Amino acid sequence: MKTWVKYAVAGLATAAASLGVAVPAQAAEPLFQLPFPCGQTWHGNNPDSSAHVTPWEIDFNRGDDLGSPVLAAAAGTVETAANQGSANGYGNLVKIGHGSSGYFTYYAHLRDMAVSAGDTVAQGQLIGHVGNTSKPGNDIQPHLHYEVRHGSPYPDNIQPAVFGGTRFPYPAGDVTSKNCGGGAHGAAKSINGDQYDDAVGIDGDGVAWVYPGTSGGGFGAATKLGPGWSGFSRIGIADSNADGWADLFAVKAGTLYYWNNRGDGTFSPAVTVGPGWSSMEWISFADVNGDGKADILARDGGNMYLYIGKGGGSFAERSLVGAGWASLARHTAADADADGDGDIWATNAAGELYFWERSSSGFATAVQVGTGWNAFRQVVSMDVNGDNKADLVAIKTSDNTLWQWLGTGSGTFGQATPIGNGWADHTLAVN
Repeated sequence: MKTWVKYAVAGLATAAASLGVAVPAQAAEPLFQLPFPCGQTWHGNNPDSSAHVTPWEIDFNRGDDLGSPVLAAAAGTVETAANQGSANGYGNLVKIGHGSSGYFTYYAHLRDMAVSAGDTVAQGQLIGHVGNTSKPGNDIQPHLHYEVRHGSPYPDNIQPAVFGGTRFPYPAGDVTSKNCGGGAHGAAKSINGDQYDDAVGIDGDGVAWVYPGTSGGGFGAATKLGPGWSGFSRIGIADSNADGWADLFAVKAGTLYYWNNRGDGTFSPAVTVGPGWSSMEWISFADVNGDGKADILARDGGNMYLYIGKGGGSFAERSLVGAGWASLARHTAADADADGDGDIWATNAAGELYFWERSSSGFATAVQVGTGWNAFRQVVSMDVNGDNKADLVAIKTSDNTLWQWLGTGSGTFGQATPIGNGWADHTLAVN
């Protein structure tokens, strides 16, 4: 019957065309990406669930995945973000409509939802976390149930899933995410797993504090991370293992250490990355190559070096980015334009701010994007407002106020905005 309908529709279209009647084409399918952070590999399966009613629904798993971030597969508007109760087995469900294309994506069994109905979301924006919610009486294991729908009626409107232009290898297979432009964007810098990057500050007593990013920019009330940070320098925030949770790095007595974010508000004990970091004038942590794992950019004398992250706090041997960096007082790295690659900003002694855009062929020639930066210290890049464009945060030396500059997506920034005071004895973690 379905075959007959397919050819009947095709015949009607041909007949209409012969009569000079315009036949609207089906809108192009959005370029969907895997709904997980950049660089993560997930196993998808259709046949294993007796609840599936078509060959196209997918259940995704990845080891101990309860609480793993779930991202929007494409930009759109949230149509539903609610627990489905007894209506069906979806549990906590987010449904996103993808504009005039007529496509919808479904994300089911979520532990929690980070969006509300009516919200506009970007591709890669956090929408929730993997869970095992369902209707009352259903006892299921944690996983993400994913569907793509177009048209009606159900269930014939469920479509084969395509990620990055490649159809999912039904009935089952492993897929690596290229969802590198969203709120978990690059190597995530969110301590609490939402779509807003957070800041970490160390006070004069060696106590670390987390300042959560908020939707309008700026930071919420600080929460105490813990004491014992006196003597540590070059403290960094970035996701080393592509799980969507920002980890911590810091140098003490020339040795670099790594703390894994467990995703529950705690960190694992410190792991030694390696010695020999005392000669580095400055260090930045960012996902330079777009694989979702934090890399390191470090200046040793006048040379800039890149250490590609391998996950779990480990890094490959360094490679030379370039020479001539000795005159640049500070630098920071993050993704300016949501292409998945880490870009660089640096200031010179005159307070001029320069930008190096990263692409698959390396870093472009520097472009000046600002002046007056010698009035500020501790310049840090992060996506403060969750729009997938790197912003800058800095402390003003004269009065120890905290300021932010929201990114435009091209390496430049909007007007400076004060967002806090009392930072006299605080050191911001670098990014």
